[in-house]
Parts: sequence; structure tokens; C-alpha cells
Amino acid sequence: MSDQDVLRVSNLDRERAARLLQDALGQGMLELEEFAQRSAAAAAARTRGDLAPLLADLPAAHEAPLAAIETPPLVLKAGMGDVKRTGPWDVPSRIDAKCSSGDVRIDFSEATCPHREVTLNLDCGWGTILVIVPRGWTLVFEAMETGAGDITNKVTAPPEPGLPVLRAHCKVTAGNIRFRHPR
Repeated sequence: MSDQDVLRVSNLDRERAARLLQDALGQGMLELEEFAQRSAAAAAARTRGDLAPLLADLPAAHEAPLAAIETPPLVLKAGMGDVKRTGPWDVPSRIDAKCSSGDVRIDFSEATCPHREVTLNLDCGWGTILVIVPRGWTLVFEAMETGAGDITNKVTAPPEPGLPVLRAHCKVTAGNIRFRHPR
């Protein structure tokens, strides 16, 4: 047993293990009964030593470390001005964007995204939040709340397996949150 095996796992580690097992099932690497057993054991895992044997024979488990380094969320706040995240940049697993009466632009076109899923928490007052989503990425609305404003989705390209999934939580008071592909 190594020193790493005794480290506690987080909910994020358990969720990653569950995704790896689900992918293995979908690719025919695991039978349904074995998947159910491993999934139950992963959900009950307390240490890395508990999770490691459940994933050891799966190729995808070796492509990234079990506990990827968690990066802090990207926080974008616009009062009356504008905030932009464009060009080449590294995408964290969570982005929190808030605008009062200014604009926020999040452009994933040239971004590098090492995560399978990215959570977007978008809170728009009177301004606009624009999210530019590359073709093939998946956009899923987890929560939507509007007052006098609008949430507009023009992301229509079909999702491609293996590309990132954006999970959007949107709240608009009187502004606009817009999603579109790059032009």
C-alpha cells in the first residue's frame, strides 16, 4: 500500500470514477453486473486505495490522474464596464460570471479545456453575458430563471462524443444571457 492509497477521496473523485465506469460500460469493456458492482463500490469509496482497483484495468483511468488538481473557479464580475475571457486560455471546471449593468464575454473558441464537464454559474442584472461555444461541445441547461430579461440559445450543432459539456445555471434580472457558436 502506498502513501497515496490512504488519502481520502472527494465527491469529485467518486463522480469521475462513476463516469469512467459508465464510459467503459458503453464501450463494452464491462458487463452490466460488473458495472453495477464497481459503481456501488466507487460510491462507497473512502480512500484512493478503495477506488484504484475498480479502475485499474480501464485504459481511460490511466489518461488522467485520479484526483486531478482542482483549480479555483474563474470569477468574472462586470459592474458598469466590460469583462472578457477570450483568446487562448485554460478553462477551469467552474466559471462564475456576474454582471450588474456591464457585459461579460466568455469565448471558448481558442480555449484549452482539460475537463469533461464545466459548470457555468451566470448571473445577469441589466447587462449582457455572451458565451461563445465551439461546435461539437454540449450545452446543458441545469437551471434557468428570468425576470424581465432573456436567455437565448443558438448553440445548435450536434454534440461530439469526448468534447466538453457545459452545464449552465442562468439567472437574469433584466438583461440578456446569450449562447452562440463562433462566427
